[in-house]
Amino acid sequence: MIDPNLYWVWLQHAFGEGSPAPYRIYREFPGGPEGFYQAGPVCWNTLDYVSEQHAVALAGFPLAAAQSRLEYAAGMGWEVLTPECEKYPDALRNISDPPAVLYIKGRLPDLNRLPAIGVAGAREAMPASEDAAKQLGYQLAAGGAVVVSGGALGVDSCAISGALSAMGRVVSVLPVDLSSPYLAQNAGLRQRILDQGGALATEYFSQRNPGRGSFQVRNRLIPGMSQGMVLVQVSQKSGSMLYARHAADQGRSLYVYPGPEGAAEYAGSRLLLDQGALPVWDGGAVLEDRGRWTGYRPAPAKTRAKGPRRVPSPPQPVLEAVPMPQPARALADRGADLPPEQKRLLECLAAGERSIGQLEEALGLPAGKLMAQMTLLELDGLVESLPGKRFKLSG
Repeated sequence: MIDPNLYWVWLQHAFGEGSPAPYRIYREFPGGPEGFYQAGPVCWNTLDYVSEQHAVALAGFPLAAAQSRLEYAAGMGWEVLTPECEKYPDALRNISDPPAVLYIKGRLPDLNRLPAIGVAGAREAMPASEDAAKQLGYQLAAGGAVVVSGGALGVDSCAISGALSAMGRVVSVLPVDLSSPYLAQNAGLRQRILDQGGALATEYFSQRNPGRGSFQVRNRLIPGMSQGMVLVQVSQKSGSMLYARHAADQGRSLYVYPGPEGAAEYAGSRLLLDQGALPVWDGGAVLEDRGRWTGYRPAPAKTRAKGPRRVPSPPQPVLEAVPMPQPARALADRGADLPPEQKRLLECLAAGERSIGQLEEALGLPAGKLMAQMTLLELDGLVESLPGKRFKLSG
């Protein structure tokens, strides 16, 4: 009997990490990924979401190559999860572009049963931000939540360290493969995650260093695995702003640590709060807020009494569920001094809103590269994102 994961590995290789096409095939094509494979090139070439480039990639990557990847993963002790696996996080099935394959090192906590909260923020974080991230990570983990983060220096590392200090479980989602030497400074932290029953996760089978678009593709998974997203120290034009967009697209609550009053490093945080994000100084308040919607009750307060030095903060306000709108973006002169790929994207969007799949087909670019260029255009205020991974020109 053929392992059904083979077909998912085959699809991910052809369409690229971050593409919504494999899950669309699973949901819509008769027989799912296996039926799609059996249908062959004649059928593939009739489908609007299969470009010529995709068809070539599908035909050029045999199942034997996919089998070799699965055997290598097994030899390395990695777990391979696809949407057909029972342990695949249900939350990821409810985003617009679920990963076709997740490679897992360690033990992935049961995200279908345990609450999970994403935490992210600035790499070059202020000392106050690092203290806040440690405290939030500690309180979330002590309250019973899985902390999901990216593992970068700064806020991510501090939140993970705080969670581990509470003997909590952490999932670190990487923009590289599981054997990569990327960010050697955090190798010890990643090992602590594994030692305490957590996991490293990635879509990438073989990517030693982050490529163009890798962070944008990876970032959707952190709120995607979580019930809520906490941001600490967000500048107005930073990659952390993209977490807010993903949280809005995926229907996740967004929580923002306000930071020192008037600090320039927190300009993006203040913008998000003005637009409806929920202010938080305390991880327990996040869990209590989530409990109103999920029925989850955090651990008693006494289990959260000890830990890293608490950051002085104003009294915690009563949280209310407020829809999170898209971050506002200032308009720039359209098309001025842009690279050719970005100009082509703007020309394509001039005819109306488009999905990532439609842009892939029109421009012949993989999803990851498209997302990288789209991110730059969003931060420059030239395009806006819409639900369902669709985009349009701003204004």
